[in-house]
Amino acid sequence: MIAGYLCAIGIAVIFMRYLDGAIGVLMLAFLLLMPLLSLLMTLLVRKKISISLKLPDTVSKQQHISAVITLTKDTFLPLPFLRLILSADAHFEPLNPNADELPPPPVGIGSLRARQNYARWKKRRRVALSPDQLPICLSFGTERSAEYRFPLLPRFCGAGEVTLSGCRLSDFLGMFRFRIPLKCSEKITVTPEIPELKVNSELFRSVSTAVMDSDEDSNAMPLHSASAVPGYEHRDYIPGDSLKRINWKLSSKRRHLMVRKDEPVALARLSVVLDFRRDRREIPMTERLRVEEQMIETALGFLMLCAKNGYPCTLYYTDQNAEWSTLVLDEPEQLAVASVALLRGGCRSEEELETAPLLPPELDQNSGTLLMYFTTHTGAETLSAAEQYPALLYLIVPEQSADAFSVPKNGSLWLTTPERTILHAGGE
Repeated sequence: MIAGYLCAIGIAVIFMRYLDGAIGVLMLAFLLLMPLLSLLMTLLVRKKISISLKLPDTVSKQQHISAVITLTKDTFLPLPFLRLILSADAHFEPLNPNADELPPPPVGIGSLRARQNYARWKKRRRVALSPDQLPICLSFGTERSAEYRFPLLPRFCGAGEVTLSGCRLSDFLGMFRFRIPLKCSEKITVTPEIPELKVNSELFRSVSTAVMDSDEDSNAMPLHSASAVPGYEHRDYIPGDSLKRINWKLSSKRRHLMVRKDEPVALARLSVVLDFRRDRREIPMTERLRVEEQMIETALGFLMLCAKNGYPCTLYYTDQNAEWSTLVLDEPEQLAVASVALLRGGCRSEEELETAPLLPPELDQNSGTLLMYFTTHTGAETLSAAEQYPALLYLIVPEQSADAFSVPKNGSLWLTTPERTILHAGGE
């Protein structure tokens, strides 16, 4: 643009010198004054604009939403051209799917060729846009405010983030550009789809049998769940349930066994831990989020199964302050609210969670009957920390990470599949 404008000035000088001096002077004055006027108006508007980004607090997966960019200026002067970059992390579908992925940095250092290749890669990284970045150019006239909406489509549950950056203001002729300090980001909680696990699943039968056996051995005093109305709430019999809890009169009418839910609730001592430490493997972020979502949704599905069948659980997870939080789930309705709270913390790197111990200190290791430990984090320290729990341990990991885990000494290893089911991986 600048080179073309200089050529136009040169043509005006030639026209003024060799053809028509008066008209050439007018042409030259016009070509010299217009950039100055454009620059002056741009400088006056530069300090008068403000930009904001707004997202809803929560959204369901595969639900279309909009990122709302509000542009306000405190002057009647028109806004020239404002260029921004809207970025969305891997929780969302690509904003710019036609863009090419940036290749990894070149391997090798020291040689002149390697340094040149790395310098070219850094230059390309500054200029090229990835599929997660959308270039935006905004401009409007004498209005004081304008609102722009850009569609987003969440694809993975968790704490998603959308960012506005790279703000540059150029004049009307595109000859001058000014960088405006701006980096506003908004987080949004993408709620999961809680799967409906089957009552006759292998894990649920194993857990109920183990807890019932422990409950009968301990001769615990009868307790009541928060939702129980004595004599009225029942559910279908599950292999492993105590025969003392069967309502034989109702079972004869229904022609299948029914169990009272207002009897002793042994699973009140079932502890479930969601380990939000990230897997150490170097894998693409999309695949990482897919595995983490698989673990989270399967864990929530199991908790929902327990709540629906009158078995309250105690859930432990690291919150957004990297501290362990505790949540007692008695009702299925609680799980929808709980899922939003725990996903605001989300899966994070070890550096962000280094202040939190591997096992929650609130976990009562003396009174618990068994522990269910959901994790994607590979490493011997994960198994070692989980095995510190003195009672029966169920270690549940994604199927894709199974090779990095061994069967715990005090329990069993289970695998979550992409279909949100839980399969047994080894012996006791």
